[in-house]
Amino acid sequence: MLHHNSRMASAPVGNPGGITLLEEELGGFGGFPDKLFLISMGGDKYAANNATAPDGTILDGLACFLSADDATTYMGLLAGLSGDIVSKSFEEARQIAQSKPKLNCLLLFVAGRIVEIHFVR
Repeated sequence: MLHHNSRMASAPVGNPGGITLLEEELGGFGGFPDKLFLISMGGDKYAANNATAPDGTILDGLACFLSADDATTYMGLLAGLSGDIVSKSFEEARQIAQSKPKLNCLLLFVAGRIVEIHFVR
């Protein structure tokens, strides 16, 4: 299982509690779509997650969603997390993650679970 804590790109927000990823679910979604939704925290800050993979790899990823509803579900799981849901292209999301030295990937959430990971470095 992959366990992760949610945070903004620059500061902790809290632990999401029941969000977990089963290894067999990862990669089964079919990749990232061309259009994504992000949670903007204002300025150039976006919701992000950190996670530790079963092999020990540390993942620091920009939280990405298929729909505004998925982003709303994610915010509902995290007490105190609020922001504006914004639409971005996959390439724009990659550029945002690459511009944040701490982030190394995009994490695609569906129904509160990580279903895909895309590394940016």
